Parts: sequence; structure tokens; C-alpha cells
Amino acid sequence: MDSPYRPGFGARPAVLVGRETQLARAEAVLTRVANSGEAGTSIVLTGARGLGKTVTLGVIGDRALARGFVVATVTLDRVSDNVQMLATAVGEAVSPLHRGERARSEFWRKVKDRLGALSIEVNAGVVKIVADALDHAPRATVTVQRQVLADLLQNAARAARERERHGLVLLLDELQEPPEEELVVLSNAIQDAGKASGIPLAIFAAGLPQTPELVMAAASFTERFDFRSLGRLDADAAERALVEPALGLNVHWDTDAAELALHEAGGSPYLIQLIGEESWMQAHPDAGTSIRLQHVQAAAVEVGESLDNGMFRGRWAKATPVERAVIVAIADTANTDGVATTGAISTALGVQARQWSMARQSLIDKGMIEPAGRGRLRFTMPGFAAFVEKVAAAGEGDPGHVAKSRLF
Repeated sequence: MDSPYRPGFGARPAVLVGRETQLARAEAVLTRVANSGEAGTSIVLTGARGLGKTVTLGVIGDRALARGFVVATVTLDRVSDNVQMLATAVGEAVSPLHRGERARSEFWRKVKDRLGALSIEVNAGVVKIVADALDHAPRATVTVQRQVLADLLQNAARAARERERHGLVLLLDELQEPPEEELVVLSNAIQDAGKASGIPLAIFAAGLPQTPELVMAAASFTERFDFRSLGRLDADAAERALVEPALGLNVHWDTDAAELALHEAGGSPYLIQLIGEESWMQAHPDAGTSIRLQHVQAAAVEVGESLDNGMFRGRWAKATPVERAVIVAIADTANTDGVATTGAISTALGVQARQWSMARQSLIDKGMIEPAGRGRLRFTMPGFAAFVEKVAAAGEGDPGHVAKSRLF
């Protein structure tokens, strides 16, 4: 039988659990927009990689489609023209509603005009960026882009309502990625579009933990966005995520096998899927059989080797000497739950907390560590501490031979 586990980043698990609160809040926004025809509160999901932000965003999009909204989805990045990408996605989402009747729609004509102002062409329902126009036309100023994008969002939302949809939903993934100038355009355009009356628009976004600071630096009013943090799964949700996909195929987990798998995963949705997948491969189960302890033990070795040679080694390589010293101190002082206090870290480093605060923030921005309460830190991915201990013991890139006073 094929494995029911899906360990790829952004891959939707067979059983999605632990995100009921965020999904219920999103449903409430959709209800409000559908009922009032006015813009709803923008919700931004934040958290480290592997916690299911992209998956949760996708579920929100599916529910919005099922409820009668038009949905435009874009994954933002550092190299593309994100304003154009968003505008193109909006055009592609709304265009099918007006095939054969475009000339009768005032809002649709305005949508086409706004797309054209951003060098985006609509032809026979196909929306594409016009390369020739980009080569010969100067880039629009931030102010013009903001105005054009805001007008586009307003008219696209109204066009959707005109065609008996509830309105327009935007899904923006990797919100931390665009350059500041583009974040300024995107944030202000969303704000401008929502301020007008009769704009049925809902925005749902996702980004890494530093997203609120970056977005607020680009536009201070975004502090009114509804930022919601995604964390690791609690014990009950983690058990459901691990066990229920197998039960759906009449395959059981022995109790000790499930306990070991859940311990190794540490509440990480990504690791639950990865360990579940590897355990399934080790067991090769048929319906009516079980995944046993020896299968999980073998799986843990394989998963650990893969992480050590891939993700963990890559994260270690990205760290500066100062950051490596902090990483080692966290690994050395963490308790059994993987949490280290800033006091203990400072003592291990032999310096005051303010002296390594920049390294702390940089490691958070790189997605390697995360706050675990006031004055407490932990690695974002369970198992990284064991890797750090191994490379430090081997002296591989270990900054310990350098006097700490010279590092800080």
C-alpha cells in the first residue's frame, strides 16, 4: 500500500489537526465579508518553517472557494516583481467570470485597464505579463503602483460580487520575502483597497516569525493586522496526525512505536510526516498489520542521517562564528524539553545577554531558533541540538578554539 504520509514542505497531510482555531477565525472573516460586502480584517499566520502555514493557507483558500469566493494565490519572493505577480494572479482569478460578457461589465473593464497599467495583458481570458512593454516602459513609481494595485483589488472584488460571488480572497505566502519597497506597495494597496465602501475583500497571508516587524516597518498601520502565531502540535493533535492516516488504511501503530515516533518528532508537523513516511517504508504494512517499535527505531536512524546531512548541515553552514557559539550554548544548556534560558546561555558564553542579542535576532530571522516564552529559546527543528553536539564535539566548524571575548 502507498504511504498516507506527505512529508514535503507545503504538502497537505491526510489529517490536518491543531489548526482549528486559526481556521475558525478565517471562517469568521469570510462570513463577515460575505454578509456585509465590506473588507475584512487581514489575518497573517506566522511561525517557523515546517509548522503548516502554507497548508493552513491552502485550506482557507479551499474553504473560501467552496463558499463562493474568487481566490487569488501568490507565493512572494525576493527576485520577482511581486506587484505584477499579485496583479496577474488577481486577473487570472477574476477573468473566467467574464468570458463572453466582458463588454457589459464596467468593473471588468476597469480591471483590464488596471492590469494594462502594470504591463499585464488579458486576451481571450488568458492573463500574461507583456514582455515588450516591460522592456520599453519605465518602471512605475511606488505611488503609482500603489494606486493602480489598490484600484485593481477594488474593481476585481466588485467584479466578483457582480458575478454572484461573495467577493475576492487573496492568499499571500512568504510575506517576509519581498524587498521593503514592494512591501510598502503591497501593504498600502491592501489598506487603500479596504478603506473604500462596498469592497468585499479578504486577505490571508503567511510568513516567518520576523514577518510582523518587516511588514510594520514598511507600513506602520499594518500593526492592526491580525497576526496569529502557529506553534508545534500539542500531544493530542500530534498523536492524531501520526496515527489517523494509518488507521484510514486499517494499519495500526503499536503503542511503544507511536510513543517513540512522537518523541522524535517533538510536535513538529513536518517531522511527524517524515518519520511516519519512513516508518511506513520500514514496515511495508498490509491492511490489518501494525507498525512496530523496530520499524520506528530504524526510521529514526534514517531520518536523523537525512537531516544531519541536509537541513541541519545547511543551517550550521549558514551560521556565522558568533551565531555558532550561541547555537552551541543553546544546545549545551537546553533542558529535556529543548528549552534554554537566556541567563544560562549568557553564562555559557561568558558574556551579557545584550552582547549576543544581535546574533539571537539573526538566528531567529534565519529560522534556526524561536522564543519559547519570556527569556527562553529553543531550536525550531527538534533534533538539531543533537547534531550541534556532534559537530561541536568533532571540532567541525566549532568556534570554541577562539576566545569568546574576541567573538563578542
